[in-house]
Amino acid sequence: MLLILTSNKDLTADFLIVDLIERQLPYFRLNAEDLTSAAFTFSIDQRTTRRIISVGPRSLDLDAVTAVWYRRAIHPTGVGGSTPGERFFISGELRHLTMGLVWNPNVCWVNPIDRVSIAEQKLYQLQLARRLGFHIPRTLISRDANELRKFSVSNPMGTICKPIFHGMLAEGLARYSIYTRRIDPCTLDTDSGVACPILLQEEVPRTADVRATFIGSRCFVADIKGEVPLIDWRDPEISVGFSESHLDEATEGRCRAMLHELGLVYGAFDFIRTPSGDLVFLEINPTGEWAWLENELGFPMREAFVQLFFGRQR
Repeated sequence: MLLILTSNKDLTADFLIVDLIERQLPYFRLNAEDLTSAAFTFSIDQRTTRRIISVGPRSLDLDAVTAVWYRRAIHPTGVGGSTPGERFFISGELRHLTMGLVWNPNVCWVNPIDRVSIAEQKLYQLQLARRLGFHIPRTLISRDANELRKFSVSNPMGTICKPIFHGMLAEGLARYSIYTRRIDPCTLDTDSGVACPILLQEEVPRTADVRATFIGSRCFVADIKGEVPLIDWRDPEISVGFSESHLDEATEGRCRAMLHELGLVYGAFDFIRTPSGDLVFLEINPTGEWAWLENELGFPMREAFVQLFFGRQR
C-alpha cells in the first residue's frame, strides 16, 4: 500500500494516481485539507499498537503501508477554534498527531520528512555542492545594502536575485510566486536598511538550463531553452522548449553522492549549461515537479516511481 501525503490541488499526484489506477495498485491519498475532518486511532500497550486514519468512507491501517510519497508538508487547513491561539494549538496537535502516526523508518519514503527539511536549505546545498566538486555561482546573502550593492556591481555579466526559501507570497486568499530576476545595483539604496535578507548570485552565461531528475536508480535529463535569455524558466510569462539531454559521468556521480549524503531517493537538480559546456549547480529540490517532463518528452517517470514504490509487486 502506497500512502500519498499531499494537498487537494496537487496535479502531479493526480498524474501518478491515474497510472496507479490503471495498474490496479493500492494507494491511499491523504490531503492536508482532510486532516480537520479525518478520524484518527492510536492505541498502544505492552503487546500491540494500532494506527488508523479514516477520511470519509476510506480507512487506512498504517501497518499495511509499505511506501510513503511525501509530496507536501503536513499543514492542516480550515482548523476550528474561537481564537487565533486556539487555532494555532489545534493545528499543531493535528500536525504532530499525523506525523507521529505515519512515521515508520522501516518503509520506503520518497523522501523522508526529516531529510526533506534539511535538503531544502539552499545555503547548505551550496556548501555541499562545492565540497562535492560542483561548479557553483558566486553568492551573497545579506541585509547590508552597501555590501549587496558592492557585490552586484562586481559581476560583469550582471546579478540575479532569488528567494532563499520557496518564493511564495500570501496576501489574504491570494497567492503569488516570486521568480528569480535580474537586479539593478542602483535599486539598492545604501542609505536605508533592508528588511528581508536578500540572496544575490552572479549571473552565469548560459546556452541552456538543465533539469536532471533522479528517481531511485533512474535519471532523466532535459535541456530548457527560451526564445529570450532565461533567468527563471518557470515563469509562465516565458516561452520555453525542452529537449532530452544527458549528464556526463562525473556530474551524475556527484549528483548521486549528493543524494546519498542528503538521504534522498528522489531529487530534481537545476543547472546552467555554459557556452563552454560546463554545468553550474543552482539547487536541488527534494519534492520538485516532474510530470511536465513526461508529458513534454515522454520520459517513463511514472514507471520509475512505480518501480520505486512497489518493486516487483507491479
